[in-house]
Amino acid sequence: MPKQAVKETETPLTRNATNTRSRILAAARDCFSRRSYENVGVREISSAAGVDAALVNRYFGNKEKLFAEVVQGAFHVDEHLPESLDTLGAFLVKGVMGGDEPEDAGFNPLRLLILAAASPETAQVVSAQFHAEFVAPLAVKMGGRDAELRAALIASYVIGLATMRHLLGSSVLASASQRKLAAMAGDAIQKCVSPGP
Repeated sequence: MPKQAVKETETPLTRNATNTRSRILAAARDCFSRRSYENVGVREISSAAGVDAALVNRYFGNKEKLFAEVVQGAFHVDEHLPESLDTLGAFLVKGVMGGDEPEDAGFNPLRLLILAAASPETAQVVSAQFHAEFVAPLAVKMGGRDAELRAALIASYVIGLATMRHLLGSSVLASASQRKLAAMAGDAIQKCVSPGP
């Protein structure tokens, strides 16, 4: 009996392999930045992409390999920095604390990072990618003594603030003024930008 071909939805757009692959990847990004790796299934991703579940495995091999592609490019430092490092602290605090996005707002790299870091299956992958794309390049941009340590501390502030505000739902941070947060947390981050004496 001949093997049955996997069918995509019946539109010209989805017959294109590149488009199909891109749609699966976009759906996976959204799914993995809303829930932890363990709580996202291949069927959910394929449904969000509008394709048969078998196509996820055809294009990516398995969920683990798909996740590895999701995190590639998610943390590029240039996409998360202001034009000048002189305003880095306030800029990052505003980005983290600036409001609550609805869960269906699409891909959120910071939320992906926090969710993936808590999972034994994805922590190592996301940690290595975050360091390669954000921490190490930020260290190069800042330069000077202890640049990598300073970049890691900046990342720690950002991740800590995001965890407290969005995952743990800190009412203290939620009710604080943006100006005060930028002044206090932003100044702490800004001190890491330049090497000390």
